[in-house]
Amino acid sequence: MLRRLKFFGAGAFISIIFLVLGPENRLQKTFYSYIDYFNPEKRVVGQMILADSTNFFTFDTTEIKEFYEGAWVNHQMTNKEEYPQVFVLDNFVNQINKRLTLYFYDNEKKRVDGETKRYTRVDVKDFKKVETLSKRSYKSYFFNIGIFFLVMIPVSLLVRKLIRKRRIQDE
Repeated sequence: MLRRLKFFGAGAFISIIFLVLGPENRLQKTFYSYIDYFNPEKRVVGQMILADSTNFFTFDTTEIKEFYEGAWVNHQMTNKEEYPQVFVLDNFVNQINKRLTLYFYDNEKKRVDGETKRYTRVDVKDFKKVETLSKRSYKSYFFNIGIFFLVMIPVSLLVRKLIRKRRIQDE
């Protein structure tokens, strides 16, 4: 059992080296994707980026796309109960506190080739400098750590038990 575990560990180590040294750091991207999976801020920003239609109106598109990097949701000002949903994002960009207010239309319908299709639309309502920003929530990261310990503690105890059992059998 211990010999198999050593072979598995060596193989895992070699594969990690190949993934890290590859043309693109796939291990890092995958790790960040797992961490961000339970992060509601990343999900909201991702949904805004992936919307089928975005109306920037008179606002600078490159400045707003730069703003999305590291932005978080202001939960006190966000209203998800009404339609359209109003999302307020905060971020600290180039030493300036900025706030972005968006209208998110999730159930928009349009006719394409005689068929009704559903699509998402984002309208930028306001993009301004502000004095103070909301506090970022770290609940999702604590949730991630909790799941990790929930899985890893029983697994480590099981492996210890198997190693002890194997040692007793070998003696």
